[in-house]
Amino acid sequence: RNAAAFWAVVPQLLQRENVQRRGGEKQPEMKRRFDTILTKTMEDIETYSPRDLATTTLGLAKIVKNVENGAMRLRKGSPHQILHDLLVGNDAENKQFIFRHIACASMPVLHQFDARCLSNFIYAYAVANYVPKFEDGSTFYDILAQQAIPNLKEFNSHDLSNMLWAYATAKETNSALFEEAGDTIVALGSLNEFNSQHLSNILWAYATSNESHPKLFKKIAGHIDALDNLEKFYPQALSNISWAYATARESYPQLFKKIADSVITRKYLIEFKPQALSNIVWAFATANESHPKLFKILSDHITALDNLDGFKPEELSDLVWAYASMKESHPLLFQKVAEAAIKRQTEFDSPGIANLVWAFASNGQIDQHLFTSLEPTVGTLVSKCNSQELANIAWAYAVANVAAPSVFNDDFIQICLENEDEFTLEALSQLHQWQLWQEQLETNIRLPPSLEEKCNGASVSTLPRPSDLQHDVISELSSSGLQPEEEALTKRG
Repeated sequence: RNAAAFWAVVPQLLQRENVQRRGGEKQPEMKRRFDTILTKTMEDIETYSPRDLATTTLGLAKIVKNVENGAMRLRKGSPHQILHDLLVGNDAENKQFIFRHIACASMPVLHQFDARCLSNFIYAYAVANYVPKFEDGSTFYDILAQQAIPNLKEFNSHDLSNMLWAYATAKETNSALFEEAGDTIVALGSLNEFNSQHLSNILWAYATSNESHPKLFKKIAGHIDALDNLEKFYPQALSNISWAYATARESYPQLFKKIADSVITRKYLIEFKPQALSNIVWAFATANESHPKLFKILSDHITALDNLDGFKPEELSDLVWAYASMKESHPLLFQKVAEAAIKRQTEFDSPGIANLVWAFASNGQIDQHLFTSLEPTVGTLVSKCNSQELANIAWAYAVANVAAPSVFNDDFIQICLENEDEFTLEALSQLHQWQLWQEQLETNIRLPPSLEEKCNGASVSTLPRPSDLQHDVISELSSSGLQPEEEALTKRG
C-alpha cells in the first residue's frame, strides 16, 4: 500500500515547476532511492491487491507520459531525467518490461478487480502508450475486455468513459466490448450521471475506433438536446461531440443546432483552442449542417487573432475546406489563412495542401500569389498524392489560372497514369477541366489517350458544379440586364 501511494503522488510532484530546477548535487542519492523503490515494487507486485495494482500502474503510467513528453528537454540530474532513464530507458525497453511484468502479475487476480479498479487499470496502459502483445497474436487488452464485458453494469459513467477512451487511444479494436458497452449505456434510464467529458470521450472513442452504434448516438443526442443549455460543456467537449457525430455519419440536426447556439453565445471564444475551432467547422461541413451565424462569428474571431501560429497545418486546411464546402465566403479569413499557409507551407502534407488549394478555388478566393508561392511545396508533395488529391490540385490550379510548370509536367502525367483506375467520376471530370486548361495554355502536357477518354466521358456524364466565382460572374451579368447561358455542354464537356 505504501509503494502504491508513493507512485500515485510522484506525478503530482513532477507537475511542480521548481522540481526541474533543483540542483543536481543529490542526484546519486535520488537515483538510488527511486531504483530501490521500483525494484521493491516489481518484486512484490504479485502480492498487491487489485486496488494497489491499479493505483501503482496508473501512477507509473502518468510518470512515463510526463517524462516521455519532455524527453528532448530534460535537465540532466533532474527527477524527470532520472525517472525517464529508470522507467522508460533506451527504445522504451524499461517501460515495456515494467508494464508487461505488471500485466503478467495481474492475470491471476483480474477476476477480483471491481469496476473502478479495472477501468483505471485499462486507462493506465493507454496513458503509458504500451499494451503488451502475446505470442498467439492477442493483446493484454483482449484479456481485459473479457473481464470487463460481463461486469459492465457495475461501471459508472467515469469508468465507462475512461475504458472506452483507453481502447480508442491505444488503437485496440474490440467490437464486442464496444457493442456491449453501448448497449449498457442505452439501457440506462437516464444519462444525468454523465458529464460533458464523459459524453464527449465516449462518442470520440466510438468515432475514432470506427465502431458503429446508432442507438447509442441517438440516446446521447436526445439527452444533450433535452438539456436546458450547454453552459457546463467545455469547449473541447463541444468540439469532440460535433466531430464524433460527423465522423460517424450520425445525423442529428437538432444536436448540431444546439451546439452552434451554445458556441455563438459564449462570451470568450478565446477558450476554444485552434483544434476545437477547426474541428467544429469541419464537423458542420462534413455533416452538411448549415449555420451561417456560427461560421461568421468564428470567422470574425479567427481573423481578429494576432496570428494563426497556434493552428496546425491540417487545421488550417480543414478550416478553409469547411468554409468552402458550406459556401461561406469570408474573404478576410481566407486571406489570413493564405498568409499563414505561405509562411508554413513546408509543414503541410499531401491531403492538407490538396484540401487547401481546392478550398480557395472552390470558394472563389483566387489568390494567385498563394498558388504561385505554394508551387514548390505542391511539386514536392504531388508524388505522395492519391487520386482525389491529384484531381483537386489540378482542378484548383486550373481555376486559379496559375500554370505551375514545375508541378504539371511529365512526372505529374505518370503519377496520374499510375492512379488511372482509382479516379472517381468527379475526379475524372476535374482532370478533364485541367486538360482543357492545358490546351488553352498551349502546353505540351497531355493525359494519355486512355485516361483522357475516361475524363471526357466523365465530364459529359457528370452534372456541372459551378464554382462560387462562376455564380458571382453570372449574378453580375444578370444584374446588368444580360441573360447569359450558365452552362453550355459541348462534345468535350
